[in-house]
Amino acid sequence: MSGSSDVSSRRALLKQAVGLAVVCVGLKSRAVLAAIPMDSLPRLDKNFFGLHLHHLLVPYPDGGRTQWPFLKFGSWRIWNAYTPWLDLEPSAGSWNFSRLDLYLTVAEKMGVSVVLTLGRTPTWASARPAEKCGPTPGCAAEPADISYWETYVSTVVNRYRGRIGAYEIWNEPAFSNVDPIYRKDGTPIQYFSGSAEAMAKLAESAYKIVKAEDKSAVVVSPSVTSEGNGLRRLEAFLDAGGGAWCDVIGFHFYTAPPESAYKIARDLKRLLAKYNLGGKPIWNTEMGYAYERPDIGVPASSQAKLWSDVIDTKKGAAYVARAHILMASAGVGRVYWFNWDGEPPHPTMGIAASRGAGRTPMTDSYEKLYKWLVGARVGECSVDGTTWTCPIALGNGDQGLLAWSTNAGGSIDVSRYFSATKAEYLLDKDAGPISDPRKVAISEAPVLLMK
Repeated sequence: MSGSSDVSSRRALLKQAVGLAVVCVGLKSRAVLAAIPMDSLPRLDKNFFGLHLHHLLVPYPDGGRTQWPFLKFGSWRIWNAYTPWLDLEPSAGSWNFSRLDLYLTVAEKMGVSVVLTLGRTPTWASARPAEKCGPTPGCAAEPADISYWETYVSTVVNRYRGRIGAYEIWNEPAFSNVDPIYRKDGTPIQYFSGSAEAMAKLAESAYKIVKAEDKSAVVVSPSVTSEGNGLRRLEAFLDAGGGAWCDVIGFHFYTAPPESAYKIARDLKRLLAKYNLGGKPIWNTEMGYAYERPDIGVPASSQAKLWSDVIDTKKGAAYVARAHILMASAGVGRVYWFNWDGEPPHPTMGIAASRGAGRTPMTDSYEKLYKWLVGARVGECSVDGTTWTCPIALGNGDQGLLAWSTNAGGSIDVSRYFSATKAEYLLDKDAGPISDPRKVAISEAPVLLMK
């Protein structure tokens, strides 16, 4: 379900949940899980699981195209799919909706909701038309005249009224009043090179248009990335009044390991509370890692430390699972994984092989997480040394515990938490019995422990 009702219900539930789901590290009582008011937490729906697809229509250099995902997911963020403003309106008043029309038709047929990311200014409309920018000069600048933006947003929203569930104002902006905005070669460091005030004006304009012309649609703030000055950029946007012009706060959690995203989410919530915006839902509109692809000659890095370093598929499967669990625990309403089909000439960030047609440990992990989490409630995670545990109330009402180690392996005494009898490991097909609840094997990949 998408739209304003989705946002309102999540907002109300999150308000109830703040400060309630507390797990005390190191407690040995079996009452630990029972003491958590899990009923106050929101149930995760299928829209929690979002994906990016890039080459459904526009082929790779050799002519190949992406296969539609063979696994379940709830929402598609249309970005890097050759539908930004500069492609929709390449010259003033000349529109090309053929690609976006097909995307919406496919999304509706497959039963997934859509988030469309706005922005990427065409050269003719740019305030800095000579500024270097990847696809076309001037694309990171605000429009020279706000009326250009208003016409663009209004045209898109009217065309897709009731079909696009959410509009995201911009992708990964940097702000000239926060950052040194240009690299040495003169290209902007991110996807926006104007000021936070300029972005707030674009957000205000788009918000008013969306709410006037499609009341069911949700407006997502411009999504800054956690790298560099991410939180500072968001603060500058909020200082400029931007928080009033969005229903949802978008943020990109590019960080490794996934546990570091948990802290960033807490810092983000503190920042929003400072501006009395703690009730606004948070969506992680981009997160992902790069994976080894031996089949096409891409090996894992021998010293993977950064999120962008290539990791082996075993760690990749673990990271996919841990990131989603931690985001759910942190109260993040959606996670748009980047991505499904990425491979050369792009980074190998695709969780699927063979351009969306091949299974990998990452796709198996994603499928298992969908099974575990849709309909479930995830409580606050806690850490004891290298062992992480997160209480979960499954969709059928059963109590469970998600556990893993940030080291290669170890064990957990489940009897400290509750009387578990079954364990379902991330990449195993079915759950198996627990022979000794005082010593259940755990690894980097989460295990679901159940009664």
